[in-house]
Amino acid sequence: MRLQGVKAVLFDLDGTLVDSSEAIVNAVEKVLELKGLTCNRAKVARMIGVPLENIFGVLAPNLSEEETWQLVHEYRKYYMKHHLENTTIHPSAIMVLRRLKADGFKLGIITGKYREPVMDILSHFGISELFYVVVTGYEAMRHKPAPDIVLEAAKRLRTDPKRCVVVGDSPLDVQAGKRAGAFTVAVLSTTYTRKQLESAKPTIIIEKLEGILDIL
Repeated sequence: MRLQGVKAVLFDLDGTLVDSSEAIVNAVEKVLELKGLTCNRAKVARMIGVPLENIFGVLAPNLSEEETWQLVHEYRKYYMKHHLENTTIHPSAIMVLRRLKADGFKLGIITGKYREPVMDILSHFGISELFYVVVTGYEAMRHKPAPDIVLEAAKRLRTDPKRCVVVGDSPLDVQAGKRAGAFTVAVLSTTYTRKQLESAKPTIIIEKLEGILDIL
């Protein structure tokens, strides 16, 4: 299957281009410990991609909204200091991104993360210059699965969302892309099963990130 008429490729970050799951889980665990709360690491891992305030809302449901946002603030401080220690880039990510850019596609990042660590990660792995646009979850009105982040990236690229491909490893990525009218490519990862991805009905599911090169 080859997708026709595509001008831009919009990538989710965590789980798709990089693996920062351990960094995220460690930071959540550390912040909960400060409050005297225990952390179910497996539960946190299953929620990666969900906004931080929602994660803490699930893990510490008895806290007030103000206390929840205080946890988010503490998380961000800790995460920024330590996240690169436990973040790795997908083995073929740099090759895939360079090939796509060389082929004339406009590349973008659409992530639920806030901006500071995203730019840190892109700079650390030397891939910042490959992206025309970076849109984070807190720059859009609503988080994935709402289409806002996809629509905002398409707007900044001056490209019709219908000529964009959203590439991600979660049902949230697929849902956001579909609601924006974009093509959607789901990449198998350790976080979500094929069945979970199939239930979101992406345009196509690929086994490995480099599979994107066969369909564009």
